Amino acid sequence: MRFVSVLSVSFDTDTLSGGRGILMGKKRILVLTLLFFLSVSGLYALHFEYNENLSKASDVTLAMTMATPGLLVFEAPVSDYLAIGGSYGATMGTAYGVRTVLKQTIQVERPYVNDSPLPEGVDPSENYESFPSGHTLMAFASAAYTQTLTSLWYPDSQVMSVASIVGWTLATTTAVLRVASGNHWPTDVIAGAAIGSALGFLGPYLTDKLFPHDDSVQILAGPMVGMRVTF
Repeated sequence: MRFVSVLSVSFDTDTLSGGRGILMGKKRILVLTLLFFLSVSGLYALHFEYNENLSKASDVTLAMTMATPGLLVFEAPVSDYLAIGGSYGATMGTAYGVRTVLKQTIQVERPYVNDSPLPEGVDPSENYESFPSGHTLMAFASAAYTQTLTSLWYPDSQVMSVASIVGWTLATTTAVLRVASGNHWPTDVIAGAAIGSALGFLGPYLTDKLFPHDDSVQILAGPMVGMRVTF
């Protein structure tokens, strides 16, 4: 009987301890959720007046980010050109499609909408297309694509390692400029960066699975020019 009683007390103590653990876990989730919503509210309160020069600067940094994968022509063999070109085009095309659908579906006003009159240089048709930041989404998709493809296919390339760093730097600069120029709320660029990065990582990953590096489409150059596809 004594042995059974000890086991009974031990069981009850463990059950109580487990219940407290679950309660503490729920409290932590509640606190984290409240902190998240408070931080989001704070981010919405942060905005800048529209600045056309900074807006144009973000156009330039976006273009530079999207051009970064072009450095692969100096590192990749000619046989990889078709696979890389098709993969990058599909990735960025998907990113642009996602950007467009989200902007048309989730209509969020831009920071300058309530300004009267509207700042010069803005397109009124885009007043409620703030979420997510298209510039940021496209820039981060390109930066993530560059790094992922480099890691998968050209991990020893110093040129592409530097290009990856440059790509992320330009993408981050683009995101900052989109907020500083008054085009977007901080939450717009955070969402754009997250979505763009996910798509940028996914593109090269699927390419590597569908077309393993050693067995991908090859372009044959020499006395006979042609193309060989292996499956």
